[in-house]
Amino acid sequence: MILRHQITGFQRSIPSDGVILVNKAPGIRTTALLNRVKKTLRLKKAGHAGTLDPFAEGLVIILYGKATKLMEYIGDFKEYICTIKLGVITDTDDPDGKVIKESPVPDFSESELMEPLSQFKGRIKQRVPLYSAVKKNGERFYEKARKGKEIKELPVKKVYIKELEMLDYSLPFFRVRCVAERGTYMRSLARDIGELLGCGAHLSKLTRLKVEPYDITDAWELSDIEKGKFEVINLRDALPHISAITLGEEGVWEFIHGGKVRGFYPEGLYQVKDHLGNLIGIGKGETYAVQPVRVFYNS
Repeated sequence: MILRHQITGFQRSIPSDGVILVNKAPGIRTTALLNRVKKTLRLKKAGHAGTLDPFAEGLVIILYGKATKLMEYIGDFKEYICTIKLGVITDTDDPDGKVIKESPVPDFSESELMEPLSQFKGRIKQRVPLYSAVKKNGERFYEKARKGKEIKELPVKKVYIKELEMLDYSLPFFRVRCVAERGTYMRSLARDIGELLGCGAHLSKLTRLKVEPYDITDAWELSDIEKGKFEVINLRDALPHISAITLGEEGVWEFIHGGKVRGFYPEGLYQVKDHLGNLIGIGKGETYAVQPVRVFYNS
């Protein structure tokens, strides 16, 4: 259960550290969304746990204060609804790009559309999109592409797709639900499915439903946040998917000063709390001790 601090109207203050779930509308960049929230709430330090392309919509996680240090522990897996348009290839693999090729779309049956999906489940190799934030020689690919620089070969990375299923179709469109590891490109997935079907494709619509452990059903519209109607997830409640351990005074002192705390802690990550339930850091279990990985106390 995630506990939230409810905000009603423009209160003078909100919790000093926390997480806000936002439902991004299509047409706005994630950085612009973040900046508007920062300006509205007068946040000095804030970031987001994963970018959505301007055409995409759905869940964006905004973390501020000490909660910004939690980014690497949020969003290991993300869930999307992807609408794929067959027969049209764009240079960005999405609807905002320039059409570079159009092909007739065969009258695929449901089974013919479902068949290639199995080839994209599990650990696969994926060629990153031309317009991506991946860097080479200190410059991002989208920066090179916008300058008209030639990119001879796009990097290939290993990604993991946990779930992939077809929801419905009305050619030339069909929709799939995808649960994938962080760093997986839905634009590349759409492009590669089109290549396998032989007619090409691009991602025409994208909705992000989940960023582990958070769900879009708990997200707020930007307009609501700007009116002062939203909720904040406190730092102490921000990692419900990670097991919690509570340390006594001696253990807390040892932990925040970088020392191992003895006890039975099976291997894995833990959110470490004091006797009041305050999150003081992230620890790594080593069977008979827990080792500090990240400390928040007085930081």
